[in-house]
Amino acid sequence: MKQQYIGIIISSQLYRELDCGKQPEILAFYEEGGNINNLIPVYLRLEDLQPGEPETTGYVMNPNGEYQKKTIPKPFVIHNRGYHWTKDAKKQIKMLLAEGLIIFNEWNQYGKYKTHKLLMECVDIRPHLPETVRFNLGNMVEMMGKHSELIIKPSNGTFGKRNMRATRLNDTEWLLSYLQKDMWLEEMYLAVQLPLKIESLVTSGVYIIQERIQLGKYHNNPFDLRVSVQRNGDGEWQVTGMVGKVAQTGSFVTNVARGGICISLEDILRNLPYLDEKQVVADVEQLSLMVAKQMGNQIDNLADLGLDVGITADGFPMFIECNARDLRLTFRHALMFETWRETYITPICYGKYLLTKGNGQ
Repeated sequence: MKQQYIGIIISSQLYRELDCGKQPEILAFYEEGGNINNLIPVYLRLEDLQPGEPETTGYVMNPNGEYQKKTIPKPFVIHNRGYHWTKDAKKQIKMLLAEGLIIFNEWNQYGKYKTHKLLMECVDIRPHLPETVRFNLGNMVEMMGKHSELIIKPSNGTFGKRNMRATRLNDTEWLLSYLQKDMWLEEMYLAVQLPLKIESLVTSGVYIIQERIQLGKYHNNPFDLRVSVQRNGDGEWQVTGMVGKVAQTGSFVTNVARGGICISLEDILRNLPYLDEKQVVADVEQLSLMVAKQMGNQIDNLADLGLDVGITADGFPMFIECNARDLRLTFRHALMFETWRETYITPICYGKYLLTKGNGQ
């Protein structure tokens, strides 16, 4: 059977590396996925896919194992791993879809508040969601009356850089923790002053206020999980892997970009003997699949998600947020190389499923 192309829209950084003659390590996994599925990966940017044009130019590995630019017919199936946020990009993607192309994870920027509202529609997921509202002064006062600890963060991701934590100290005082010039500051405010102080720290865009989940702790530092949920070669959602992210000592943010450390869930639970490892894994998988299916039912062409899931001290899973452009490096940092590899190969298997389905086979 003649090999078909599968398009992969990559980040500008990766594309620049190819332009410089480098061979990015992670692309080897896509190549392996291509070999398994008799597909040829072609690495593109969104601007290389012009509506109305029958061909595109991208990087393809040649027989010598080197990447070279090649002009080919537009691939019928494309995996979007790029980072796009403009209206023009969204318009261009819609025009490409109208031509009959399939772009999975066609749009991978979904705000935390929109995701929360979408998941609240599912009765089975609701118990796993912390109370979440948009930030404004009235909502801040209301949430302060309900909860003793709150997280305030941008609705669109900033790798934890602009997250804030407000903790009630007593009936009249709160402690505010936030990042400034790469240092965590802690300041005390009267309850009546706190909403205005937070408003002064809120930059452009939508912010949310979220009930803080009392996360389980690993060596006295809070941790959560990154769960890779992907559609597989049968078109079904699967949990490809999960890995722990542990906050740096003194921090409440588990993001790797903010000093979080990646550790296998097995190693974390070994230090929490009062939790049943099999039950925790089963519960996290069940929640993760429910979230993926709920989002997939509401959002077209969704196939590759990275979920942040917290575990309370008694082992109950709580949804934190969803990333439709999972960077996957958490698995590598935790030395989970086989899982890291699978997170790249699985989308290629799904691409093969779409191509086979499109060909009526």
